[in-house]
Amino acid sequence: MVAAAVLAAGPVPGAAAGTAVQDDDDHDSKLTSQQRRLVDTLRDVTEEYRSLHEAMEDGYKKVTGCVDKKGVGAMGFHYAKNSLIDAKTDARKPEVLVYMPNRHGHYRLVAVEFLSTAKKRPSIAGMKFENGPFPGTFALHAWVWRDNPDGMFAAYNPDLKCPK
Repeated sequence: MVAAAVLAAGPVPGAAAGTAVQDDDDHDSKLTSQQRRLVDTLRDVTEEYRSLHEAMEDGYKKVTGCVDKKGVGAMGFHYAKNSLIDAKTDARKPEVLVYMPNRHGHYRLVAVEFLSTAKKRPSIAGMKFENGPFPGTFALHAWVWRDNPDGMFAAYNPDLKCPK
């Protein structure tokens, strides 16, 4: 399973619970108009997946435990829809949803991740994907449901920590 192998190691750098993203926060104001449109699209198409139950009903399956990196932050728990993982990138169909538990232990969507097996480095909204953990894989996170002080498209969120 490509998703499990790719996500287990976690993409290259850029996660407990905390504040949600607000449309007019400082980080959104630093985005290009193309990136803002991407974020708006991602929020629109993932609104129903804010509940983990809905994502699982639609075929997303857990492929990692909580991914973190000491001194950098966390990504969270990755849920992938394997039928979407290929060389194409579609803003309306993110391959991976990233969740973290809130203070009540309920898993909430914090980010999406594009995962590509394209031969050439893909890009979306003017941003090139980062190298994945294995040759021939590329990834790009978008923290559309959780503020990330390192930026909307950073791989890790320094405000987050994996639960013990």
